Amino acid sequence: MKNFKQCFLLSMLFLGLLISSCSSSGDDSLNPDPEPEPKESRKNSNVSVSSTDAPANYTTKILLEDYTGTWCGWCPGLALEMENAIEQNSNIIGIGIHVGDNMESTYAESLTKKFNVSSYPNAKINRSATWNQNYSSLESYLEKKSNLGIALNASVENEKVKGKIQIGFNSDISESLDYVILLVEDKVKADQKNFYSGNDDFTNHPLYSQPTPLKDYEHANVLRKFATDIFGDIIPEDYTKTGNVCEADFEINLDNYVVDNCYIIAFVLEKGGKNILNVQMVKVGSNQDFD
Repeated sequence: MKNFKQCFLLSMLFLGLLISSCSSSGDDSLNPDPEPEPKESRKNSNVSVSSTDAPANYTTKILLEDYTGTWCGWCPGLALEMENAIEQNSNIIGIGIHVGDNMESTYAESLTKKFNVSSYPNAKINRSATWNQNYSSLESYLEKKSNLGIALNASVENEKVKGKIQIGFNSDISESLDYVILLVEDKVKADQKNFYSGNDDFTNHPLYSQPTPLKDYEHANVLRKFATDIFGDIIPEDYTKTGNVCEADFEINLDNYVVDNCYIIAFVLEKGGKNILNVQMVKVGSNQDFD
């Protein structure tokens, strides 16, 4: 009997240790090690301060982003208004962001979600407001004094654009900013629907007498690629000080695009990605200094 009790006690002790061990293992699984802090995917170590002698004044330029598609019969009307605005003021820079056609880029879905684009045609002014296709609504943006400017170098080497962006500041900005660099191709030909054609509600419109589709219609400044994150790489707050010139190198493959029709567009915007502070454009193979 004594041996039986000893065996029983030893068995219970072993079982208790086993249960205790399993419980401990279970507790660990319920309280795993914390996940590592997410990396800042838009922080670009390539950005540096190259000078403390930035120009004192900069020309304010604005960006119009036209969300469009060849299937959209009203879209050539907005494109025409944008063309007229750019002819009236060269400080307006336009981009065509195509959705649902052969010119759609891999970025279109993310951009339309970010900027709540659900109807077409649709154009955004400096990523901060929807354009009403009236030139006068652009004037207040053009009249603002900019506290930063952009210079671009865009040389071509081995079917790539290899360039440098410089961003100069003439006053302190007390927060980090974002900068975006992208490639557009101008004069891309594709048939375009035209709902103005023969439409009695638009007898005075320039497109009324034109056919539908518009054969070999030239699409302006079609978005092709980004050299940065599509919503911008970060310019640290420490860099956004009076007199500083920040710079960064960039590179974009030209693929099969027509090089003579390609341009680099760069802009700086507030943190959060919805207010552009200034923009610059340069033809691939050329340089554009601060202006």
